[in-house]
Amino acid sequence: GDQIPLYNTQRLDYEVELVVVIGKKCFQVTKDKASAYIAGYTVGHDVSARDWQIGRNGGQWLLGKTMKGYAPLGPAIVTYIK
Repeated sequence: GDQIPLYNTQRLDYEVELVVVIGKKCFQVTKDKASAYIAGYTVGHDVSARDWQIGRNGGQWLLGKTMKGYAPLGPAIVTYIK
């Protein structure tokens, strides 16, 4: 796959995430009806520039997690068809 850009960071960190893919618009869905809105599941790569999160941006976490290329998904969506 594509390489993760470094953006002048010395503390690149990562973790894997399970991603729930929502397949249609919804708002305030009850727990018992939530599965009707799930289109499938995929894997997410949560990448963080820890030095940008903690040291360079006044302790704000947002900047170190939102750089271009820092949340790649996939490569496939697993669906469940009844």
